[in-house]
Amino acid sequence: MTIEQRGCIIGLTGPTGAGKSEAARLLSAAGIPVVDADLLAREVTAKGHPCLAELAEAFSETVLNADGTLNRAALAAAAFATPEATARLNAVTHPHILRLADERFAALWAAGATAVALDAPLLFESGMDRMCDRTVAVLAPAAIRQARICERDGISAEQAALRMQAQPDEAFYRERADDVLYNDGDLTAFRKTVKAWMSGYGK
Repeated sequence: MTIEQRGCIIGLTGPTGAGKSEAARLLSAAGIPVVDADLLAREVTAKGHPCLAELAEAFSETVLNADGTLNRAALAAAAFATPEATARLNAVTHPHILRLADERFAALWAAGATAVALDAPLLFESGMDRMCDRTVAVLAPAAIRQARICERDGISAEQAALRMQAQPDEAFYRERADDVLYNDGDLTAFRKTVKAWMSGYGK
């Protein structure tokens, strides 16, 4: 399918606590369908999917529960133990996620969508940005992000800091994204920012 035969794919990303989920909600409310990469990842690791068998082969049967479903804690422990193991995880899962995303996009174009958002925390790391016509990163100051994560997930500041340290820094997103939405104020101000940005897509 050529770009003339389909609409615009907007890649949406950003670190935890920045406000990406709120931006995705606003896009959806404005009539731009949102494909959630995290949900796609869950689909391809469901029981019976070929990806799950490949994960068991790559990391051993210990990543499976007795009923054949994925033991997410065991997979996380194995896959994030070393950078090499994480690369192995990505090599197994990302092709399946990309194929599923393509299927979702095709269905949305067939239904008449003119623009679709791909909500992907690992947009650049996974290579999914190559599917997109435009990419946007939602960013916020570290202190604000930390406070939001603590409130959202009910965890300590130290736990929130560890999650933040596991993700790329702000410069990573700024260097790669076509657009940046900065969420350093209240929710009302951010909503205005997102809506002003969406006006470029006729929304």
